[in-house]
Amino acid sequence: MRSNRVMTAALLTIAGTGLAHVVLSERRHRDRTVLESARIHQRLLATQVERPGLREIWGNLIPLDPRERRLHVHRNAWVSAWEALHRVGAMSDDGVHDAVGALFATPDGREWWIRVRESRAHAASDSRGRRFHRLLEAAYQIETGTVLPLPGSTTAG
Repeated sequence: MRSNRVMTAALLTIAGTGLAHVVLSERRHRDRTVLESARIHQRLLATQVERPGLREIWGNLIPLDPRERRLHVHRNAWVSAWEALHRVGAMSDDGVHDAVGALFATPDGREWWIRVRESRAHAASDSRGRRFHRLLEAAYQIETGTVLPLPGSTTAG
């Protein structure tokens, strides 16, 4: 009887270890996928900076002068990198707050956020993305003292 209990405990331990390994492997794979996706995104943004003619695909950037268009792309690259780092645990909430606070300390950074926040909110497709977006919203509010309306909402005038 005792040997059956020992055997059962041993099998449960092995099964638990195997399950933990599968879960951790899946998490590492997901993190690698996020980081690889971010790397591809960064390369695409760098190509836009190197080859200005490619920027025409983004019609909403056409009204911006060339300098502001370059800064827009550069800001987007940084925030996208921060989001990927935050998603995989390489950047804490406080780290995000500090980085984004520096971005929002400039009028151009705040204007950039007003211009992109709705599309970034819609792109936040899971709880981690939405959490990152809320961190940016909170940093903007702290920096400016302004609470922006929820993306997609309309204000009565």
